Amino acid sequence: MTRLLGTFIAAAALAGAAAAAGPWPGLAQQVQAPSGVAYEAVAAKGVTTVKAVRNGAVLRTARVTGAFGVPAVTTAGEAGGLSPSGKLLVLAQPPDYRRLRTATRFVLLNTPGLTNARTIVLRGDFGYDAISPNGRWLYLIQHLSAGQANYLVRAYDLPRKRLLPRVIADKGEPRSRMSGMPIARATSARGDWVYTLYTSDPETQALFVHALNTAGLAAHCIDLPRASTRDLFSTTLALGGRELAVRDVDGNTIARIDTRTFAVR
Repeated sequence: MTRLLGTFIAAAALAGAAAAAGPWPGLAQQVQAPSGVAYEAVAAKGVTTVKAVRNGAVLRTARVTGAFGVPAVTTAGEAGGLSPSGKLLVLAQPPDYRRLRTATRFVLLNTPGLTNARTIVLRGDFGYDAISPNGRWLYLIQHLSAGQANYLVRAYDLPRKRLLPRVIADKGEPRSRMSGMPIARATSARGDWVYTLYTSDPETQALFVHALNTAGLAAHCIDLPRASTRDLFSTTLALGGRELAVRDVDGNTIARIDTRTFAVR
């Protein structure tokens, strides 16, 4: 799925339609590792074919039972699913925007060989969010309703094969439940911090950044000034040094965030 899916979600939100189960935008076409190898997954007739591709040449192929794909992490179709080390690929089920699932499955494969396929089964409706640098923590978005983008951030302990009971939330926030659609993402070089720009209300262009410390099971929510842009869903994040810049479609800086103090200016 490409930008088209994100446009559909945004339009539905503006119209007040119950179009999505939570903020998860669905699937991406492929995800690329720093090595230049791209991973893609195509489902057909109950089987998913996973390929490792470089410069158009197929290096490895694996097949898993069921329908899975590379998870997207923004409405623009930005791909996720690959660990910062590039050694683990997580595939997710296609979304069902009409209702919440009673159970969700993810498939994990070792890369680049696409070996040791195993499945995680969770009770409830979940989407992919991020992976910690050491590959221990798989962060997930738990969808809470089919008609609104309400969700919780959860963590799954991969070595111990269990979902942590607690919610990954900002300690300063009165509620752990969040609401919003992911527009853009930026990740630190080591993958220990993942910054996701959300809109909690596309009509008023309300924005916030969810700063996830993937190495430390912690998060911070950073409210931003109201935006005034002609294309909210083309807003981007740029990470440089200790500053995270939020920029509109024309390249204007909406806000600057100090990544150590989370102060906004």
